[in-house]
Amino acid sequence: MKFYTLDTVFSFGRHQGQTVAEMLVENPGYLNFCVQVLDHFALSRANVEAWQQQFPKLSEQMTDAAWNKLDEKESQHQAELMRQQVADEEDDSYDSGDYYSRDDADRDTFDALTDGQYGDYDDFGGDMDSLRDAMGY
Repeated sequence: MKFYTLDTVFSFGRHQGQTVAEMLVENPGYLNFCVQVLDHFALSRANVEAWQQQFPKLSEQMTDAAWNKLDEKESQHQAELMRQQVADEEDDSYDSGDYYSRDDADRDTFDALTDGQYGDYDDFGGDMDSLRDAMGY
């Protein structure tokens, strides 16, 4: 999803090559269409509200459905930003060594399953699936 501004140039449709501002002068209803129909097309509600003063015909063209879609897309964008922030924090934690690795989990599983009967995990070789199969798990 891409957030458009007045300076963004359309790379699609009948207004291809025009900026959003140029399109608003010529055909403000197209903005209403893009918001509702195109998943990749997003606008900030605050921007659209400000644009209504500069482009009075826009007020007539924006439907309730378009305003609702704007809010929905902004919510989706905020949720995606939050997910990305969490993922970045997890990556930072992983990079710093402050994590429980797959190797640690396998070591704990090996110790729990074998109770020392098959030697040390480091000598084992690491094929946990075969170990589980052999032990009937």
